[in-house]
Amino acid sequence: MATPADSSDTLITPSPAHHHHHRPSSPRAMTTDVELSVLESPPVVPKLLREASDITWQETFESTKDQVTLVRRRGIFRLHHQQQFKNSLLASVGYLELANAGDFAANVWNEIPVPRFAAVLMGIGGTLALAMVLVAVQDFRLSWKNVKLLRAERTHLQRLRQYHDKNVELARLIDSRLGVSVRELGTEIVDRIVMDLLLGFGSILVGVGTLMAIGGANPRVFKASNLLSGYIGNGLAALFGLANAAWSVCLIYRFWSHDAAVTAREPSDDIRRRLHVRFRRFQWHAVANGLNGLVAGAASMVTAERWWGYVVLIPCIISLILCNYFWRKKLGYDRPLLSDISPANVQLTPILEDLEYVIAIQRGLADPDACLPTTILQLDSFESSLNFIVHNRILDAYCESLARDKKTRHLLSDMSTQSSIPDQITLTPEIILRLSASSRSNHTCLLNHAQRFLKKTGVRLLIDRERHLLELWGFAVWQDQTTTRTDTPGSNK
Repeated sequence: MATPADSSDTLITPSPAHHHHHRPSSPRAMTTDVELSVLESPPVVPKLLREASDITWQETFESTKDQVTLVRRRGIFRLHHQQQFKNSLLASVGYLELANAGDFAANVWNEIPVPRFAAVLMGIGGTLALAMVLVAVQDFRLSWKNVKLLRAERTHLQRLRQYHDKNVELARLIDSRLGVSVRELGTEIVDRIVMDLLLGFGSILVGVGTLMAIGGANPRVFKASNLLSGYIGNGLAALFGLANAAWSVCLIYRFWSHDAAVTAREPSDDIRRRLHVRFRRFQWHAVANGLNGLVAGAASMVTAERWWGYVVLIPCIISLILCNYFWRKKLGYDRPLLSDISPANVQLTPILEDLEYVIAIQRGLADPDACLPTTILQLDSFESSLNFIVHNRILDAYCESLARDKKTRHLLSDMSTQSSIPDQITLTPEIILRLSASSRSNHTCLLNHAQRFLKKTGVRLLIDRERHLLELWGFAVWQDQTTTRTDTPGSNK
């Protein structure tokens, strides 16, 4: 089960300095202080207080998507359209560098006639290199989905920025979103798409060249094999190493400047410490990833003529696997995207208030000794749990989990038989509630699943959202400091 301990970016204690002016004024709001006290995070989080008081509110930008369409592919229901930015980096991408070592036998035993044992190793290495292309293609496909969604979101953010140009606070928040989306797009393009293209195509060349080396008795085949599995194939890995190193330097400087701004301006020790940890993690990953790409690229070129290049390549392969794991578990996140709503309907919620709200909700779900106000969530009520899921914009993840869980997927199969479109169903909160009310067994099944979903996936998604909000807050603080320094008389001298 996911817990706050899974990420050091969690359990931020709200700072009195940031929300002392948000005291509730209505009698009903005051009565919720008792319920909120169980969260053990005084003072009361303003946004959580409003939620517990049933005050209508709208998240800063993301409108609730109350409809999810699932389609059956290869016997399993899946989301018809991705609706969120996903931390979809494949674990197998960490082994892409292994394809550069597939030509080991071809380069070490580059002789005629080819020894029989070397021919066997060439067959294995060449096949392995070609197989890694499938990983690159799949990761490229997943990353391209993210890029399209991020670009659409940026376009809408830019329209919002122009519309609300005179609203200083909202413009500041939109600028933060735009600033963080630059980093998100850069990571998707450089660390995934460019890597998948260069290393994937390089894997094809290395694989083909290695397999051709088996028939190296033919002079033309011998020469082509040497070129493909040597400088040309491995040269693409070196090219990626240079591009990756340049992007890593940009990230190191970016998060160093954000960390310096937070250290100078953030009054809350707890938040400053958490931001410092997150920025340091980004820098550590950038340093390791950048150096790894350079060394691996250079080692790949050396392997064309020297066997000891593979000795250098081995720690690079291990390092890439570790960097991949670190990103997926400690840095990456899923998050809602800005939907195409009217600029006039956008309402402002301060980033820090959103952050404190997410932390409080996260703690209430993950800590067995804590509980959320009953007006926000009652875990023993399916209707309350579903309302909570919809309100926190995780309905798509919930519907996806219904399709994956062996205990609930049969309910969707039964629904598909009644659908007007074969192998496609559309789920809304009303439809799910009717499904729950149709029988006692369905109600029990859905209630148990909702409880498991909130305790595990729900907590993980809130941890992801916290990571995004921390990055937004860090950018906002840095932006404020930069603007102040620019506006200071004599700063341009």
